[in-house]
Amino acid sequence: MAREFTQTTINFCGKEYFFKRCSNETLKGFDEELEAKVKEIQPLTDESDLINKKGERLEKQIESTERRIRLMEENDDDYKAILKLQDKLDKLLEEQDKHLEDVKEFNKEHEGLTDKLDKEMNEILAKKVEAMVDGITAKEFIENADAIDYRIAANISKYYEMCMVGERESKIQNEIREDISTFRERQKQL
Repeated sequence: MAREFTQTTINFCGKEYFFKRCSNETLKGFDEELEAKVKEIQPLTDESDLINKKGERLEKQIESTERRIRLMEENDDDYKAILKLQDKLDKLLEEQDKHLEDVKEFNKEHEGLTDKLDKEMNEILAKKVEAMVDGITAKEFIENADAIDYRIAANISKYYEMCMVGERESKIQNEIREDISTFRERQKQL
């Protein structure tokens, strides 16, 4: 059935599949569901980013103060200035301890929420794959997919559109390889 639509294959879960026809309305529905989930998690993501930035700022201030103290000690500078810096460092370390407690509290408060939302987003992606790819169900996708499969699924509309406009299979496969390569590079940086 799908071969009449396209000869282009897409690899999921270690197998080759063909695209099948899927209406724009169906695709739009999946995209709207995914956007809603992203918006649902956005406040949590923003708060987490702020907490992380504060921790990074504190760490940099501590490192800077420690370097200044070492330099002053090495040069036998005024011990009163060193003591002032040491007091500043002690306050920064106390602030860092409080910040780490805040992080623990934040994580405890939101434990499981991120996992729940990730699971829900993965289920939407799996349904989208089932709607667009011939021969795989959402359940099979969820049971067998790895991180690369989810990355391909996140971009599947792009590959489908390339197929619809008649791009060569080699160009579509190259696009998939580039997206996977970019994903792997980002993962290395984490």
